[in-house]
Order: sequence, then C-alpha cells, then structure tokens
Amino acid sequence: MKIIDRIIILAIVMSAAAACSPKQGAHIRSTKEGFELTVDGSPVFIKGIGGTNRPDIAAASGANACRTWGGSIDDMAATMAMAAENGLYVMQGIWLPKEAEKYADEEFKDQMRTFCREAAERFKDDPNLLIWGIGNEVELSGNNNREIWKFINELSKIIKSVDKRHLTATVIAHNRSALDSIARYAPSLDLVGINSYGSINEVRPMVLASDYKGPYIITEWGPTGWWETDKTSWGAPIEQTGDEKRKIYEARYKNAVLYNPLCLGSFVFLWGQKEERTPTWFSMFVEDGVEGLPLNGEKTPSVEAMHRLWTGREPDRLAPVVKSIRIDGKSPADSPETKSGDHFRVEVSAQDRDGDTLQYVWEILHEATVLGFGGSYEPRPDRYGEVVVTDKPYTELKIDEAGNYRVYVYVLDGTGYVSTANSPIRIL
Repeated sequence: MKIIDRIIILAIVMSAAAACSPKQGAHIRSTKEGFELTVDGSPVFIKGIGGTNRPDIAAASGANACRTWGGSIDDMAATMAMAAENGLYVMQGIWLPKEAEKYADEEFKDQMRTFCREAAERFKDDPNLLIWGIGNEVELSGNNNREIWKFINELSKIIKSVDKRHLTATVIAHNRSALDSIARYAPSLDLVGINSYGSINEVRPMVLASDYKGPYIITEWGPTGWWETDKTSWGAPIEQTGDEKRKIYEARYKNAVLYNPLCLGSFVFLWGQKEERTPTWFSMFVEDGVEGLPLNGEKTPSVEAMHRLWTGREPDRLAPVVKSIRIDGKSPADSPETKSGDHFRVEVSAQDRDGDTLQYVWEILHEATVLGFGGSYEPRPDRYGEVVVTDKPYTELKIDEAGNYRVYVYVLDGTGYVSTANSPIRIL
C-alpha cells in the first residue's frame, strides 16, 4: 500500500473516531459527589437566563446559557443564531399542553412526533444547542399520569435517535410525585428541570427523597411567587420591593444552586418582562413602550445581583435601593384603604449607592382580575388616571371610584437601572 493511501485511510479512521468520541457534544458524568456536565470534554456549569431578552447584557453579566419554552423551527433557528452571536448555550423548549386529554389524541401525538424528529434533524449538529426541554410543568392540575410521562419519554427517544450531541430533559414544578413518575416512566431523559421559587431551598431534599436518582437544573427561580406571599385583608398578594428581590436572588442562588453536586446550574426567571399579577413581579427588566409611562426596559436590581453572582465581581454601576413603600403611613401588610375622592400620600424609602439623582414615576393600576394559569398570558391591568413624575420620594394621589387598586413606583437613577415597589390599596 502506498504511503499516500495509508495517510488517507488513517485520516478517515481518525475522523470517524473523533465523530464518535464521547467528548463531542454534551454529556453528564457521575462524580464521587454527584454529577458533572461537560461540553466537548470541558466542564460547564449552567449560568442561564430564562428567555432571550437582552442577550448582550446577559453575556456581559457572566451568563453562558438561555432557556426558551417552545417555538417553531424558524423560531429555534433565530434563537440559535442569537446564541452564537452572544456566546450562549440554549435549552430549547418543546411546548406541550397541560390538558390531559391531548395525550389521548393520536393526531396531536403524531404531530409532536414529527415535529421533534424534524427539529432534531435540523439542529443535531448545532454547537450552541445544549438541552432539549420537552414540556414545561405538564403535570399541573393533577395531570401527573403515566401516559403523559410515557409520551415525553417517547419524544425523548425520537430526538435521541437522530441527535447524538445534545441532552434531553423535561421541566416540572416543585413536585416530588412528578419526579417519582419520571423515574418510572421517562428513563430516557438525561436530566430534569425543576421550577421553584419560595421553596427553592427544599429542592435538593425533595430530589433525594424521591425515586429519581439523576441530576437536575433549576429551570425557573427568582422572587417569592404571588401564590406564596402574604396578602392584604382582601386577598391581594404583596410583592417584594426591588431591593428585597435583589437580596433574595443572591441568597437563593448561593444556598440552592451553587456548591450542590446534584445541580448542574440554573436559569434565572425572568430575564425580560411579563405581566403576571403585576407588570413587575417576575420581571428583571421593566416595560418598554407603554403609552404614557416613561420607561425604556431598564434593568432592575435583580440584574445587578446576577452579575455579582455569575462573575464574582461588583458591577460598574449599582441600582437604586428601595426599601419600603407606604400609603398614609401604612405598609402593604397593613392593608391600606381610604374613601373614594380622598387624597392619600404615597412615599418610598429610597437611596442611590452611586450618588445619582433619582427620579420617581408613579402609576395606579386596577388590581389584576384577568388571571393566567401556569404562567400563561395575562393582559396589563387598566391604568387609573395619569402617570405622575416627581423628583421627591413621595406624592399625593386620589381615586374617585371604589374598588381594588395597586400603586406602583419606579425609581430611576438615569444610568440604566430602575428599582420598583408597589402597594395594594382598597378604595371604599
């Protein structure tokens, strides 16, 4: 055999060996303490954002991944392109319904089988894709039945038959019974995503007590949820201030995500803005383009917190600190109320650690009544009156119609940060 032929054969063999190398793509290996995620042979700890908003700020803040909840193949392609531009991995969601009857519909199931096969074929070699997230909290409303998990397992196997480079997972709420079901009916999954808010410190003990013995990531976490907080006397949930949220993000990340050998990282929620009971509850950025509201998608203190956690360094600028909001001297927990037509005074305790001049934007919204389920769409409540802007941390307002309302304040420092607070108020 000629030397040149031997070189060609050797090159082909080496190329084939490299293609089959276990170091190519994403893998999870067992360690003495738990598990480790590697990508192309290098360890990766997921420092992820929930959503695809402002990937430039995410990357500059130390994030290395983003998570989506679903989308078409064209949507996925756009996400992969964005991720490549910003140096991020992707946990790509495949949306599944929460209605149990859908999983008895063979036409729907065939559509999902075809979609998963096509998506896997399209992105099987994409270096930015990390994990396929098959479904999000499908077990809600008592849907923790084996047929759903068996179907998720089937979709996982379809993806794996095509895509040898990436991992598969499903995402559940904070729910031990779902973990037990996954262990029994969905063994092809590489890991599980768990969404948890106020109970995040209980995730690890829950996993250890369950039948599930694999790794997990915390796929949604953030402030205490509206279903977990204290309420006013008429049942309005009380939201944490921006500074309270900053402290919560920092404490929960250190306690529940870091130094946990069972946890491969997390996706913080929500790296963007959404209406869920309020426009600010889970939003790490404020609104942009709302008529009459002088906000432009500024960062909240929660973004500052994640920069500190992901990089281990202080940001160049710090967000304003809003410690409390009071209406006629009453905190939200005091259930403030007043009569229609009467003026009331709203004031906040605020300061800026960088010494910037602060501006205060005040808005009254009706309390939300059109409510979503499991994070589904909610419309922004109607505004009452006009937005008020002051250079002082207080103002006087008046509501002439009886009902339940919420007073918001946005404290801006002019450097791209805004801190928020709000209080429910009942008008008699």
